[in-house]
Amino acid sequence: MSSLTRKEERNDQTCYDAILTFAAGALHIQSNKNAIIRIHFLAPDFPGAGRPGRQMVVDDAPPVLVEACQQLRAYFSGQLQQFTLPIEIQTGSLFQRQVWEQLRQIPFGATWSYEDLAFRIAKPGQVPHQLARAVGAACAANPVPVMIPCHRVIGKNGRLVGFAGGINLKAYLLNHEMLGI
Repeated sequence: MSSLTRKEERNDQTCYDAILTFAAGALHIQSNKNAIIRIHFLAPDFPGAGRPGRQMVVDDAPPVLVEACQQLRAYFSGQLQQFTLPIEIQTGSLFQRQVWEQLRQIPFGATWSYEDLAFRIAKPGQVPHQLARAVGAACAANPVPVMIPCHRVIGKNGRLVGFAGGINLKAYLLNHEMLGI
């Protein structure tokens, strides 16, 4: 399992891009030479979205980006449950990073509530249920969704709430993991 690392100063700040389609949409994956740095959900009407497994990678893509596409294809085909790629987070506060690290602890096919997550990161004297909104905001700011599984966080009442890719995509990802759809 990889861990989240802070961006180090490097002479080469080159960013590499790939597009990968899956049954419910498309992802824009970005990396540097050593790690995945961002994943964005593309609009459902993105050309080719909904035609699973198609990909476009820049010609000079580093091995980590090619492997990311392979692992994401395996995930979406039900053959992979845990990503093993290095992730380099280039943004975020200490609190957000703590949330993102805890997200990686949610097992495949499981869900935690925002309050469950808040309990795991609360410091002595903090009231976890009061942190739930901040946890939600940190989930919304997740720079590497799917690989850092913010889609596995739901409302305390079991409802699907808040997701950068939209509630329908969140439902798709959870159904994919829980039901193999």
